[in-house]
Amino acid sequence: MTSKSLTDTILSLKQHTAQIIEISNQSSDDVIPHDIREMALTELLEIEHTIEHIEHIKTSLNTAINALDTDNKYLLKDALFSAMHAINHQSPVRSFDKYESAPSLAG
Repeated sequence: MTSKSLTDTILSLKQHTAQIIEISNQSSDDVIPHDIREMALTELLEIEHTIEHIEHIKTSLNTAINALDTDNKYLLKDALFSAMHAINHQSPVRSFDKYESAPSLAG
């Protein structure tokens, strides 16, 4: 068995879920119950959200790497905070100035 990246695994799940939905749309209600079809649609939406979430984390981490290359400490901190918030499933809406003004949160 070959090792897959998280993105590959999620894309594979998305493909399988889409196949379930396609089969359920082509089949009679006796073959695939309505509840399973609804669950598959819900899962597909969740997978889409997860893919967007991973892309945001990747973008933030790439920004952090670029900030390291240019020795931009403010951009580095902002990118890392954004990635950490995304990893913790929190909104990445964060202004560096807001944290810098609170002494207990300042880095």
